[in-house]
Parts: sequence; C-alpha cells; structure tokens
Amino acid sequence: MTKQIHYGTVAHWFPELKRGSVVSDDHGAQRILLEASSLNQHYPLPKSGDRISFCLHQDAKNRLRAQNVSPLPPLKENERVEVVLAEWNFQQNGGYGIHQVQRSSPIFILGQFLNDQTRVPESGEVLEGRLVKHGNGQWLLVEADIIDRPSETEPAIPPQPAAVAGEPESGAGSPEMQAENQAGARRHNPPAALPANRVLNGEIISWDNEKGYGFIRTAQQQSLFFHISAFHYTSQRPQTGQQVSFYCNRPAGSEPQKALKVVLSGHEAALFSDRPYDYHEVNLNMRKLLYYGLSGALYLLAVNYYSTKLAVFYLLSSAAAFWLYRSDKQTAVTQTGKTGYLGRVPEKKLHQIGLIGGWPGALLARSIFNHKTGKASFIRVFWLVAATNIAITYLLLIHYADNPFALWLKN
Repeated sequence: MTKQIHYGTVAHWFPELKRGSVVSDDHGAQRILLEASSLNQHYPLPKSGDRISFCLHQDAKNRLRAQNVSPLPPLKENERVEVVLAEWNFQQNGGYGIHQVQRSSPIFILGQFLNDQTRVPESGEVLEGRLVKHGNGQWLLVEADIIDRPSETEPAIPPQPAAVAGEPESGAGSPEMQAENQAGARRHNPPAALPANRVLNGEIISWDNEKGYGFIRTAQQQSLFFHISAFHYTSQRPQTGQQVSFYCNRPAGSEPQKALKVVLSGHEAALFSDRPYDYHEVNLNMRKLLYYGLSGALYLLAVNYYSTKLAVFYLLSSAAAFWLYRSDKQTAVTQTGKTGYLGRVPEKKLHQIGLIGGWPGALLARSIFNHKTGKASFIRVFWLVAATNIAITYLLLIHYADNPFALWLKN
C-alpha cells in the first residue's frame, strides 16, 4: 500500500485488548484494524469518535491496518479552511458546513460574510474562508468564497451521417422537418425549474396595479409570477420595464414557481434582509401631506363650529384610525411573505372606523405611511365612506337640527 495520508474516525477502542477499528473517510463502511503499536507516542489512548490521520498497510492476511496514527489538530482561529456546506436557509441568510478534514464540529456561515453578495451557496458546495470563534464558542467562517465545483463534461454529440450525393434533402433531415421537431420538443419538454436559492435577474413585463400582481421575464425567457407583497419596498410599486433581481420558491409538484422577494437591479443586498430596501427612508409627499392634513383639519373645525362633542368624537376616531393604518403598514412590511395576511387589519375594519368619523386621521395616515394608496378598489370605497360620513354629519347637525339628539350635540 502507498504511504498516502488518510483521514477517519475511531469507531471502537478496547483498552484491555489494545485494539480497535477505524472508519476511513474514503473507504465507505469498511473497518480498518487499529492496534496500539500503530499509535503515535503522543496518542496512547484513543477514544471512540476521535478524528485521526493514518497510513494504510496490508498485512499477511490481506487485512487493512492503520499505521502512524495521530489525532487531527484542533481548529485554529484565523486559519483559512475549506468547508463543505451541509445546509443553507435562504430566509435566515445563513447555514452551516463541515470541515473537510476535521469533521467534529459544525462551522456556521452567515450571508453577510460572503465575499460575493450576489450569489447564494448551495448544499454540497465548498466554501473557503477564515475561521473565527464566536462568543458562544461556535466556529464561524468569515471572508468566505464559494469555490465553483468542476463542471461535468457534456457528452459528445455523435456525428450525423452525411447525405448521399444526389439524394434530395427531405424527410427528417430537411430544415423544415428539423424546425418542426424542435418545436415539438419544446412543447413536450417544458423549461427547467429555476434554482430556488440563487439571486436571479429579469425584467417586469406586465403589472396589474388594481389586482396587485404581475410577471417577470427571466434571463431564460420564462414568465414568473410575483405578488405586490414580494416587491421589497414600502414607498413605490412595480413598473413595467423595470430591471429587477429576485429569488423564487422551490418547485412543488405541478404548482408554478413564483418570485418570493423582488428588488430593483442594484438593490440586491436588500434580498437578504427582512426589512424593505427603503424602510429607513422618510418618503413623504409634502404636497399630498399638506393637502390631506389641511382637508381633515378644516372638516374637524367645521364640525367643531356646530358641535364640540361630535368634533371630539371624530378626533378620537381619527387618532384610532391613524393608529390602525400605522399598525397595518408595519405588519405588512415585516410579516408579508412569512405568514401571508396573518395579523393584518381587515379593510372592512378600516372602512368602518372611517365611517364613524375617523377618515381625516386615515387620510393623514395614508399620506404619511404611503399605505393603501395604490389599490383602486380600496380608494373608491374610502372616498365613498368619507362622503357618507360628511352627509350624515350634515343631516344630523343642519338638516335635522331640531331633533332632540341633534340639539344635545350642538353647541
């Protein structure tokens, strides 16, 4: 046998017999004999589970024996190592891997420590980076690079037989028939599924602002569905023709894939964050804010002129509406895509509080938080509710001013 260094794990060690066995990394489940005479002088007492290096020797009985057995050195901080990725969680932007030689403890990898932020590693890929020990005692890989796996050699295409001289180019070999065969192949062989753990690029080819969904054309010329909840912004909506980056879900049976998170090209770093790209920005339309705020304030002052009691009630309702819109916006930003619409304020409830006088506060909240400003059906109902409240207020304080309840309300 050659003197090549092998790596493995001590499977058993019997101190009374001074003998045991080793499972080699590159010999499958085959057990290799381990004896005390083969141990390094600084390694007199092996234990089950120890990672070791050794050479192989074949004895007279054709049994494989381990020789020059030594324990593997422990991992060292700041040492550059290669790690085989065992699992990657795209939503958490992290995973863990196993050292190629010292496999005793997992090494954790976070997306923020990848040198290439536009690519997400896949299970089985090799990452190279620097080891750092975290405060909790776990090993962490930083300054990590994804090492490309060697591409598989494509099988050679067998040569086509040459056409016989004088024979017309017809049948299966004619250009017309070849084109027809290719078209049939495309019909029977649908496009391959998109990878679920890579940042992909494409262009928005259609967007329905009313329904809140659209389609992205990928680089593979496939159409991919995406919902407004996947568009990772708080103050803007998708536009046809925009260049975007995204990642999609894994194929599940016959269900079509869809984009789970979409950002404009150049904003790829936001794909790895739960918060939208513009979450930290203040995007106030001052013209709209002044117009809506002034409209609501004038309405409340007019009501106060006739009835302070009703104006106070409307003011409290407006404050409650403002809080509901703010809460719904925060839930939409942080939870959509994880739990769907769980925790969202129903639109019916938002309209109800507007009907009882809270629409001025709702109007202000919509302009500040840029919430419920792009859905045409909601906007129509919102203004219908506001007009209904104004009509009820007019009937109560002016048209039916002699009503006992109206007399109690009026100043």
